[in-house]
Amino acid sequence: MFGKPNKIINIVIEDYVIRLVETNNSNISSIKVIHEKPIPSGLIENGKIMDEIGFFEFMKNLVKELGIKNRHVRFFVPNPLVIMRQVEIPPDLRDKDITEYFRVEIGKSIHLPFKDPVFDIHYLPFQDYFDTNEEEVLTGTFFAAPRDEMMKYTEIFDDASLKPINADVEALGIYRYFHHVNRIDRDRVYLFIKLDVTSFNISIFNRHQLEFLRYQNLDLHLDHASIEEESTRLNWEYQESDEQVEDMIENQVIELERIMNFYQFSMKKGEEKIDELIIIGDNPYLPVFYQKVNDRFEIPTNRLKGVVSQKSDKEIEPQFIPALGLALKGGA
Repeated sequence: MFGKPNKIINIVIEDYVIRLVETNNSNISSIKVIHEKPIPSGLIENGKIMDEIGFFEFMKNLVKELGIKNRHVRFFVPNPLVIMRQVEIPPDLRDKDITEYFRVEIGKSIHLPFKDPVFDIHYLPFQDYFDTNEEEVLTGTFFAAPRDEMMKYTEIFDDASLKPINADVEALGIYRYFHHVNRIDRDRVYLFIKLDVTSFNISIFNRHQLEFLRYQNLDLHLDHASIEEESTRLNWEYQESDEQVEDMIENQVIELERIMNFYQFSMKKGEEKIDELIIIGDNPYLPVFYQKVNDRFEIPTNRLKGVVSQKSDKEIEPQFIPALGLALKGGA
């Protein structure tokens, strides 16, 4: 009766920063607000809100500062809170029946490290799946997060005069954006690396399905964030020396190689391998990491740029790519 909300704020929250992009529903060429702000230390740790009053005050002031009171918002479930499982879906089930089936399976065939989850199942439309797979077994990706932690976010958004309407998994959002601005070869396996200021995130997609997800906290400590005058972009600095940070970078390259081998030889029994690496992130040492990866592996390696479409040359700071992928989700 009232239609979908036009202006939607897409929010990405890390332990150290919040980023917001406002669009008209899922039209990312309609960006009106694009903003990032450091989150004070101690409010959020490993995706969990540690100081609810402090985070509420932070959000309330941000809503007032940006003039976004009563906006509908989408947000990502913080990466440290997401649990992923590959699951088989009985072929006689559809839509709501699938959700009910897995609600029953939690605690039986699906075991989680928390008791009361919120969950979702991501799978290709049935016709698309059986058109592209020889085996008549439908597989999907099961995502879960602790309900109590998710309720903290939604309640604080609501108390700060925002209206949460949708939550998503960041890896899906990044892939959604990649699909929006690139032609994807269904026969290629894509590995996404998101090297952030405090974390290392890897996701692997094969035939539009997320097959592997890994989050790792980096053992680094932020000193402060400064603002670049020309771009107004946040620039992050560590307490550790350059040598210590570069050692960390080298360790992540080694970890990347281990994961690629695990995928090829353990998960796929040597029948499939990674065909392309896509790198994004806001880590100040990202260029160093990219160069090391490019030198180490004989695989096409690309840094993902921020644009609003394949045909547009309007560039957006790459740290906002996840928010653009969230905006593309649509829905209200």
